[in-house]
Order: sequence, then structure tokens, then C-alpha cells
Amino acid sequence: MRLLHVLGYLYGCHGQAKRGAAYLLIAAQLSPGNAGVLRTLAHLLTLDGEAEKALATIARLETLEGMDHPALALLKSRALLAAGRKTEARSALLSFLSQRGVE
Repeated sequence: MRLLHVLGYLYGCHGQAKRGAAYLLIAAQLSPGNAGVLRTLAHLLTLDGEAEKALATIARLETLEGMDHPALALLKSRALLAAGRKTEARSALLSFLSQRGVE
């Protein structure tokens, strides 16, 4: 599972988000509660233009216990912006900034 995560990440870093997402989808099936895999998957889906799928992945992440990390709000903001939902994206970004202590 770790190998799939690394492969997905590396493909995503080198401009092949679709291929990377495929590896991460397999990793997510093998370990559905792995927050790292889901975060990387949501990021690559956003990069690939699959904003709605990224938002579904983020919603899944939000249901995991202890997933109130500020970076998740930033990831959600980017996915919402890619989906064309600017008002919601702004709210998510403001949430990120408030969690980080930035005014």
C-alpha cells in the first residue's frame, strides 16, 4: 500500500496526475482509513480537474476521527475553486486562515 501511495505521489509531482490518481485509488481501496492516501488523492484529483471527486474524497476525510487539520480546509478551498464554487472556496480559505491564526 505504501508503494502505491509513493507511486501516486511521484506521478502527480511529475505532471501525470491522472496516472497518480489511479494508483492512489487502488491504495485507498486497500486502506480506506489512511488519511495520507486520501489527502494526496484529493490533491491529485483537483489538479486533474476532477473537483467533484476531490470534494467527495475530502468529505470522506472529514468523517475520519481527528481530521480537523488546517491543511484540509486549504485543500477543500482549492477543490471548491476548481469546481467554480468561489463563495464556498472563500469561506474554506478563511477557515484555513483562522485555524492558522492569520487575520
